[in-house]
Amino acid sequence: MNETAERELTLRDYARVVARRKWVVVVAVLATVGTAIALAALQTPVYQAEAQMLVKTRASDTIFDNGATSYGDPKRAVQTEIKVLESEPVAQRVQQDLGLTALPPDAVGTVQGDTDVVAVTVRSGDPTTARVVADAYVQAYIDIKREQSVEGLLSAGAELQKKVTELQEQIDAIDAQVANALASERDQVEAELASQRRVLVDQQGLFKQRLDQLQVDAALATGGAQVVRQAEQPTDPVEPTPLRTGALALVVGLLLGLGAAFLLDYLDDSVRSTEDMESAAGGLPVLAVVPIDPPPDHLPISVSRPTDFAVEAYRGLRTSLQFISLDTDTRIIQVTSPLSGDGKTTTAANLAVVFAQAGLSVILIDADLRKPRLHEVFAVPGDRGLTDALLGEGYQQLVHRVFDNLDLMTAGTIPPNPSEMLGSRQMRSLLESLSEAYEIVVVDSAPVLPVTDSVALSAAVQGVLLVCSSGRTSTKQVRSSLAQLQRVQAPVLGTVLNKAGSGKSGYGGYGGYGPYGGYRQPADLQAGKSEGKSVAEPTIEVPIESRQPVQN
Repeated sequence: MNETAERELTLRDYARVVARRKWVVVVAVLATVGTAIALAALQTPVYQAEAQMLVKTRASDTIFDNGATSYGDPKRAVQTEIKVLESEPVAQRVQQDLGLTALPPDAVGTVQGDTDVVAVTVRSGDPTTARVVADAYVQAYIDIKREQSVEGLLSAGAELQKKVTELQEQIDAIDAQVANALASERDQVEAELASQRRVLVDQQGLFKQRLDQLQVDAALATGGAQVVRQAEQPTDPVEPTPLRTGALALVVGLLLGLGAAFLLDYLDDSVRSTEDMESAAGGLPVLAVVPIDPPPDHLPISVSRPTDFAVEAYRGLRTSLQFISLDTDTRIIQVTSPLSGDGKTTTAANLAVVFAQAGLSVILIDADLRKPRLHEVFAVPGDRGLTDALLGEGYQQLVHRVFDNLDLMTAGTIPPNPSEMLGSRQMRSLLESLSEAYEIVVVDSAPVLPVTDSVALSAAVQGVLLVCSSGRTSTKQVRSSLAQLQRVQAPVLGTVLNKAGSGKSGYGGYGGYGPYGGYRQPADLQAGKSEGKSVAEPTIEVPIESRQPVQN
């Protein structure tokens, strides 16, 4: 069997994955959104108030510079002032101003665009507290900056006053020296010290002028900031926000759900579609996709409801086999599966029935000598059958006429060596004899993987059908089964994808039946009903009591 080449995934492939795993996505979304909304509902409401202030990025005038000096980087200067605003000394000042027993909620400063305006935001569980504390932070920052500015100016003024005093002492010393000089020398001394005294007086006058300016600056100091807008009373909480939380949770849940869906699909290698089946089977055709349509009674669905969509799938399988037989003789058809429970027995039974409904003489053989089930499906004695025929008894006495054109040979006594019996010359001779007596021989055999019975039997048949179960049979199981059949050069005709979904919704989600998207009755059948005629598939008489078919 050739390995299939990797093909590029399309949007349709991704859509199929999402459709198959839709409940994973739904559960992930519901869980995420529900959890997020529940947590939001349990949160205490938080209110936010915002005040704004203007921060001056220029330094205050000093006693030693008539011009205003700018910082090197105004943006950096604003960020520095924001750090001061958010510092603990400002919070302690707010606590002191408001008379709080503990530190107030933290304030956060943010620059408004490319301006020097800083927004001061405070969050609290009480809207009034948020508003009052926001204004208090602005005022505390301004007060601290003013006090720092005034303190600096006063410190500089004290130094200036000290200098003025020192100059006055030097002037007084010169005046004393002149006064103590002899009368005859006083004019000469005064003339010698006049220039020195004049310099000291000029310096003292300059320092006094600067001291006066400094005192004026201290009186007008604002701290380099001013209020732009006071905080307003918040009415709606900023946290929680159920709508926004739910929307974000919806997006997150959707992403998680899709991720989980694709991960599960990547880990799940079961065949689910005709594309999966053909890929796993190395290009072998899928001859039929059979939906899950349980029969309304204990008969096979091809008997109890011949116009059902699932029966149309079996008729399509019959037609495919008839076309294959145009090139090669395929009257002896073996039906098997990778594992038990894939529906091979049901497929074999319904395939035999639809061949019989087409007017062909058919014999159905139960060659599953491990767990035979056909005698239960058609409610006939199972004590004698295939094993007795292989031991030399004539097959004519071992068959049961179950429906018109349809005979059944049960498995008979379970032997200790099924593989040897099925691969024997007697089995080949029996099948050749039956193919001469009947137009179609359908053989239900054991699963391929657990035992070698089907592999041994495949050498004696003219065609093998491998029945796989949608969503249950893995790609590895399909490939392993076909590999074992290929080793003995078994004539594998194709595969059947069983349990593909409900026929009521259109071919079980696999694209519909032909161009109709679902099974429609033929035009002649509809016309016959409209004229009051009875037009239907040939009926089959049921001469025996029927029982529940068993998937095997």
